[in-house]
Amino acid sequence: MSHDDDDREDNPDHEPGHADSSPDEGDAQRSLDDGPRPTTGFRLQNGFARSLMPNMDDFVAKMLAPLQDQMKGMLPDFSGQARGIMDPLNRRLQDQMKAVMPDVDALTKSVIEPYNEQLRTQVASFVASMPTFSASAIDFPSLKDIGFSPQTDAMLKRVSAQHASMVEGFRVSLKPLFDPELLRGFNRALLPPNLREYADEIQAHQVHEFLEQEGIPLYLVPGGRTALRLLRAEDRSARRQVLGACYDSIIEDCAAVLERTDHKAVGDEVKFALDGLGAMRAGHARSAQAMFTVTLDTLIYRFHPDQTVRRAITNRKKGADVPDAVDEMGVHEAMVWLPIWNAHEQFWKHKGDKVPHYYSRHASVHGVSSRQFSKRNCVQVLMLVTSLIGYANRIARAASHGSD
Repeated sequence: MSHDDDDREDNPDHEPGHADSSPDEGDAQRSLDDGPRPTTGFRLQNGFARSLMPNMDDFVAKMLAPLQDQMKGMLPDFSGQARGIMDPLNRRLQDQMKAVMPDVDALTKSVIEPYNEQLRTQVASFVASMPTFSASAIDFPSLKDIGFSPQTDAMLKRVSAQHASMVEGFRVSLKPLFDPELLRGFNRALLPPNLREYADEIQAHQVHEFLEQEGIPLYLVPGGRTALRLLRAEDRSARRQVLGACYDSIIEDCAAVLERTDHKAVGDEVKFALDGLGAMRAGHARSAQAMFTVTLDTLIYRFHPDQTVRRAITNRKKGADVPDAVDEMGVHEAMVWLPIWNAHEQFWKHKGDKVPHYYSRHASVHGVSSRQFSKRNCVQVLMLVTSLIGYANRIARAASHGSD
């Protein structure tokens, strides 16, 4: 039996707290919503009074139409005047004008592409090679034989001066965007709190890429040095070795977050997480893993009571892209939910799926075995629960401070 078959959440009519209502009750409610009925039993059609009023948009348009026609005749033809100025210019002048005017597409590409590609990996080298912008003035001596009038000559000089000023202003305005300290601060703000002091060693996009592939959280827990070891591990096997080697320190990292949590802001789930933590410290990792797994289920339902969103997170198909429900979240919120989504990879016992060694919520529930219940998997799901509770606590505190 699959986890979808066993966990009966398919029918929204049987969600907790849902009650069926009869057709008569629905009609009565609709009548209350529509307002009182006339005593004769005759009801006016919705929007009847509005239909008696004129359409103001059409009314105003009809009133202004003659005036608009008159105005068209009074206004000069700017397009025609522009053509009158530019048509006499020969190809030589047009080519020179094109040579000194900035290529907007190329300029945009030179600015945006290095920012997207090199900012992530080589901030220092990118800043050092930041392009400079320069433009030569129009070669007026070579244009003397064209025979411009003094007015045209003065206009071209003004165009050249304005162009040079525009390019210089553009260069000056862009320079602060590539300031190393600004970029470092931006990266630091995007990193989870436990990794911010390592902003010189790790980029936020590396954390995000890790969490897109792995069911190990990095938001709030574990501590920064352990998180760096996980990020630098070559593969899943190496990451699991880190979980084993840092088992005791990760427990303490999680305990520090859970014990500082405001129970009223987050809920009773914290108490059960602390109970599981006590079981781990007493050496009962399997019991703790079961406790953390059901606590995680409860937390997910509490955060996402809407079944459509919840299913997108708890039904991860192998090889699937990140669901829209997670992709549309803020940076830190996505860092919390991405590993939870990965930990819900599909597991079909009736199809012969082998119980994985790494933590799997569905295998923990539907495939109890020594392969799934282990100290490494226990500490992994502890981290998932702690990260989510810690995030909820931070959100609740921010909301309470904002309402003060």
